[in-house]
Amino acid sequence: MAPAFRLRWVLRWLVTATAWGALCGGGRAHTPSLTPALTPPCPTHCICLSQSQVVCNSATLRGVPSALSATVTQLSLSRADLRVLRSDAFAHLRQLRRLALDACNLTRIRPFAFRGLPRLRELYIQHTPLATVDAFAFAALQNITSIVLTHNRIAQIEGYAFAGTNFIKLISLRNNPIKRILAHAFSGLNDVAQIELPSGIRSIEPQAFAGLEGVGVLELAYMDLPAVLPDTFRGLVRVGRLALRESDLGIVRVGAFDGLQRVDTLEICNNKIDGIEELSLIQNNSVTTFKLTGNHMLETPEAVILEVENIVIRGNHVPCECGRDPLTNPLALTQDFPDENFCISPLKVRGRSLGSVGAGSAGCR
Repeated sequence: MAPAFRLRWVLRWLVTATAWGALCGGGRAHTPSLTPALTPPCPTHCICLSQSQVVCNSATLRGVPSALSATVTQLSLSRADLRVLRSDAFAHLRQLRRLALDACNLTRIRPFAFRGLPRLRELYIQHTPLATVDAFAFAALQNITSIVLTHNRIAQIEGYAFAGTNFIKLISLRNNPIKRILAHAFSGLNDVAQIELPSGIRSIEPQAFAGLEGVGVLELAYMDLPAVLPDTFRGLVRVGRLALRESDLGIVRVGAFDGLQRVDTLEICNNKIDGIEELSLIQNNSVTTFKLTGNHMLETPEAVILEVENIVIRGNHVPCECGRDPLTNPLALTQDFPDENFCISPLKVRGRSLGSVGAGSAGCR
């Protein structure tokens, strides 16, 4: 009996071991097939340098690859044939930190094209045929550091293009043929260290900067304006430095700076100014320092009201009237005004200080 019992026990053990072996073997056989599901293959037209870095610089690529791994943090689609970016175009790549769309055939960016990218830090769109920044095209980018839009064909920025985008170090629009800044172009954009605009701007609509709050540096240079219109800067709040320089400003209209609030430094320097109907900065504007330097004014300002803590008015060239006391000039708000500002006309006294051609000056006879 004992040998028969042992035989039955051995047979049961062999059957059990065989069954477990089959099960375990089946598990091992399926293990390799899990790998492709966890790590998608590199899409066609792309080079996957790693699971986080992908380059898809192919002219035959006509859309954002949908098969990219969700772990991608750096993506280049430069030179791709991307003509239109649809809304939420990159929502499947939530880990994305750096996105380059340089030299592609981009002509249109739909509203909220970059929504769903909470970790995006750098966005580059350069050397494309993009002509218009549509409303809400760059909206809702919460943690981005820089948006670089240089060397495109952008001629117009529509209202609310950057709405809901906050805490940016740089928005650069240099080297674009922007001729006109529309009303509310920057509405809803908050806390930007620097906005770089191109040269050649010919029109700034009233309230062009309304709703823009918290700018470190906003510099408007090399413009060719017929006038600085009323309410041009209304709604612009909390500015470190606002500069209008090296431009033809035309006529500075009444109310041009109305509604501008909380500015550390306002500079108007090295411009050609046909006339100033009114230059008014009252206490409600909360401008700490005002600098008017190096400008050529074809007419004496009609009205100047500067309720500002620090005033610098130097190096300007203004019309001189023979026999007139220079201190009667509405800009004569600083002690050094007569000696630090100069005549632009008449020809006999051009270049001389205002103080040297005052009442009784031989140079006017």
